[in-house]
Amino acid sequence: MPTLVNSYFVASPVAGDSSTLSTPAFTPSTGEVIVVKAATWDTGTPSGTPSGGGLTYSRYATGQPGGFFCYCTIFATTVTGSPGSMSVTLSAPAASCYHSMTVERWSGAQLAATPATNATINGSGAPSATITTTGANSIITWVDTDDHSSSPTGRTYLSSATEDGLADGTSQTSSVHYYAYQTAATAGTQTIGMSQPNNQTWTMVGIEVQAGATGGTPGAVWLLTA
Repeated sequence: MPTLVNSYFVASPVAGDSSTLSTPAFTPSTGEVIVVKAATWDTGTPSGTPSGGGLTYSRYATGQPGGFFCYCTIFATTVTGSPGSMSVTLSAPAASCYHSMTVERWSGAQLAATPATNATINGSGAPSATITTTGANSIITWVDTDDHSSSPTGRTYLSSATEDGLADGTSQTSSVHYYAYQTAATAGTQTIGMSQPNNQTWTMVGIEVQAGATGGTPGAVWLLTA
């Protein structure tokens, strides 16, 4: 199963602005999967795009339903070469707004050519959606956004998910962004989301990060004879 090396949560001021967001410096190992989850308060205001380490970040999921909803998206890349000390920077959003991101580093991980994602991306009430994973011992990492700005106090995640970022804009009714990940031991239908707050105006996207390939070409076998 992939192992979380570290995660980094960064947010703009609650009142919102057009700032870039950057993680602290870190030195990844070759083969790590870096996931960048980002969100803004408005469906019509896309987040920026990530850069750092000379790596190419691909967008794998986007929640932009229109209407009174937030915007969220997930990028990922696999570390190649030896980038050395680096940071991940998310460029400015399309307009001034409350925005945030969480960056995760996964070892023992790989991305499918087309990672599994959720088809239902928005709704009202308690956020819930399914992802049909294709590998065993995977991780599902996801972001849920609430444009209703319900208080996150008492928040409860489905499927024993672990929170690794919370952008709480309730003081300015600027939306709330929840970042989390969960394990998926067997391939099949997995549920992501929350049971509380249950009055969200939500947009949510997630992707599967698979366990890395193991094994390889066996070493040479020496036959010794007398």
